[in-house]
Amino acid sequence: MKRNILTLISIFSFVLFSFSQELISKDELRLKSNLSERRESIPIVNSLSNELSLFIADRKDIYFNKYNSGFEIIDQQKFERPKSKAKNILEKVNSGENKYLFLLSDDSKKKMELIKINTKKAKIELITTTILSEKERFLKAFTYKNQIFILAIPKKTSILNIHKIKPIGEKETLTYDLTNEEFFDKYDKITSLYKSFLISQGGISKAIFDTEYIEEGIPNSLEVTSKPIKLYRRDNSIIVTLDVGNKYTQVLTLNLDTVNYKISNIKKPVLQDINKTNKAFIKSNSFLSRNRLYQIIGIRGQMKFKATDLTSNEIIKEIALGRKDTITFKNTPIIQEGAMYNGYREMEKTQKFLRKIASGKIGVSAHYIKDTIQLTLGGVKEIRGGGAPMVGFGFGAVGGATFGVANAFATPTYYAYASYASTISTRIHCLFDEQMSHLEGEVPTNAFDKIKDFSEDIYNEKAETVFKFNGYYVYGYYDSLLHKYFLRKFED
Repeated sequence: MKRNILTLISIFSFVLFSFSQELISKDELRLKSNLSERRESIPIVNSLSNELSLFIADRKDIYFNKYNSGFEIIDQQKFERPKSKAKNILEKVNSGENKYLFLLSDDSKKKMELIKINTKKAKIELITTTILSEKERFLKAFTYKNQIFILAIPKKTSILNIHKIKPIGEKETLTYDLTNEEFFDKYDKITSLYKSFLISQGGISKAIFDTEYIEEGIPNSLEVTSKPIKLYRRDNSIIVTLDVGNKYTQVLTLNLDTVNYKISNIKKPVLQDINKTNKAFIKSNSFLSRNRLYQIIGIRGQMKFKATDLTSNEIIKEIALGRKDTITFKNTPIIQEGAMYNGYREMEKTQKFLRKIASGKIGVSAHYIKDTIQLTLGGVKEIRGGGAPMVGFGFGAVGGATFGVANAFATPTYYAYASYASTISTRIHCLFDEQMSHLEGEVPTNAFDKIKDFSEDIYNEKAETVFKFNGYYVYGYYDSLLHKYFLRKFED
């Protein structure tokens, strides 16, 4: 009897898991390289026609698949992999019918090149062009209406340039002059926008910028959301949030069709008993989701959280947490996860949670599953080895791929998934309704959890990618033993 019950449980679990993913494509493919680092998957979704194209790069060749709405291949080609000194792919678009455009750069983001692919003519072309001036610094590349845009800032100014890249290699520039606006440094003193974007000097005359692109509507991990400067694309605008200081979150909205902009300073929660001695140890951050700004601020022994409606400026929720308090709003244990903690463990004391999140980079993220808001609050601490920070994301250079050297391309969704699946953080997960009232119950399994569980049972996956398509997630990978490329569908 006991054996029959166990058998039924096993069958039931298998059926549930089978429904969590769906095979939508399985195609013959023979990659020649034995080095997995040389294999890359680069999906391109046409934002206007919603067509899917997939480029799969091998050591010497690039394979191209185009799919119809039923995920049947309607075009399939092979191109010779071009040689370029600019190795990193910053962005890519389906720039026209049967036309694709890739923006490449070197590691410094100063030298840029374009690769044009025409699948109708079976032609690939490398274009060398000057996009940024000597005085400009690259901040981020993104796409809008099947065009590539570059956000850049001239040195020591409060001016932003957005360069729209045309398929022939020319550019159109929108300039936003914010000289009369006030921006803040980490000490909450007024400074230029250039210095607000500047993460560190990084040594003699080497400025370091790190603007994080946030794809909304996916389970972004704290490794992604703990960055102090984030860029969101929404409708015909981009929104940049600056959490450099601890007094305000600055929300900067830039219209992509005009040079109009809007800037808002949203006050952060105020901690208790702050003085000149401990002020330098304050950590704060924010996350934007569905026109709500979620802010978190903490120091050893206390943490505060605030949710603000950016349309009405109404404060929807405030939470204050001290070392002696019980965390009544959490739906999971306090989770500590990462290589330095041997994978996963749980904590009980609020005091330890507050100490851990204050010792690293603090962060908050929000993810909607139907009408439920899943909030993640916590912090990320870098593991240092040999003097350099290490984060186990499991793929190549963050934010770029290479046509010329070994690396893996990361779509924003795959980047978020990889950091989610290889997290190094201390965190709690909390459930709220639309009015920010706490909900009891277990945190639901999201698509990233399902992809992670599924991929752990695959032993030969190469050239992985994850991307959003038609409201669901697609996990793509090459099975080197079966010589097939798989696309599987996952949903929250």
